[in-house]
Amino acid sequence: MTPTRGFLRTASAAAHLRLFVLVGVATVLVTRAYLALTGYPKLGGGEGHGGLHIAHMLWGGLLMLAGLLVMLVLTGVASRRRGALIGGIGFGLFIDEVGKLVAVDGYFYPPAAGLIYLSFVALTGLTWRVTRRGRTDGEAATGAVRSAAAADTALHGVLTGLTPGERDEALRRLRGSGGPATALDAALAAVLEAVPERPAGRPAPHHVLVRRARAWVAARVSGTRSLVHVAAWGATLQSAPLLAAIAVDGLTGGLADETQWTAIAGALACTLASLALSVRGTVLLRRDRGAALRTLRAALLVDLLLGQAFKFTINQFSAVAGWLISLALLYVLSAQPGRGPAPSARASH
Repeated sequence: MTPTRGFLRTASAAAHLRLFVLVGVATVLVTRAYLALTGYPKLGGGEGHGGLHIAHMLWGGLLMLAGLLVMLVLTGVASRRRGALIGGIGFGLFIDEVGKLVAVDGYFYPPAAGLIYLSFVALTGLTWRVTRRGRTDGEAATGAVRSAAAADTALHGVLTGLTPGERDEALRRLRGSGGPATALDAALAAVLEAVPERPAGRPAPHHVLVRRARAWVAARVSGTRSLVHVAAWGATLQSAPLLAAIAVDGLTGGLADETQWTAIAGALACTLASLALSVRGTVLLRRDRGAALRTLRAALLVDLLLGQAFKFTINQFSAVAGWLISLALLYVLSAQPGRGPAPSARASH
């Protein structure tokens, strides 16, 4: 068995990263909403009452430390899940005050919202890559990696037991190399067979609700031609608000006192690029559905990966609405089976 460098990606890595990112995003939004509604209170009354103010960046750092300690001290999937949850809250509280680290304007530094957004874009990209690598590396993994993954599952089973599905999946991965079984593989298989069985419990009500909601949405989104056209026009028209706002401010002199020219220029460039791609994708829907969907997705990715960072800088957290619309449009277009040319009108009858 060929030794590895000692690093092994856990089977639940992608799920825990997604939990970390989602909890972090929710923490930032809840924190901003709470502070705005309460007038940004300060512990001890602020500067006029002794100057005591404990920034929530400190609480964020302590929570990230707590999440790290949970994963360092405790073993098993449950500890990683709790560490991701606690650490996600801590990271959200920490990154929410990034303005204090990069500018004298402090918490209300205008580009802070864009920096926060970019940090979560980077984490989402990492999650996507880990998910993709986990799928592609599963079959190509070396014997050492397969054995280590089986040992991790066996350890989890010693603590909590394994459901029949978990046991079968671990054994399938252990024996999936196709080569001759080693003494270590035989020992791990015996351990997996010997750990206590845990009956598959009923899923939590909120998990059932989410699963049903996703199935309901997927059934109504996938393959619906009219909805594709609506999403295409939505991707095209979403550029209108920013372009209209810049045009109105330019005509009325509202740009005279503007200070965020870099963000405006970046948002305008990304919006024009997204608009050009959206128009091209909408036109292509008539003759090449696959190319149209790829072009429309590219238009939305330009907005989500770059444009929204500038929009958050300009509009602060009121840009969340546009971000959610872009995500919804991308979901609709990504759910479509977009291969081959678009069906002709005669063929559709």
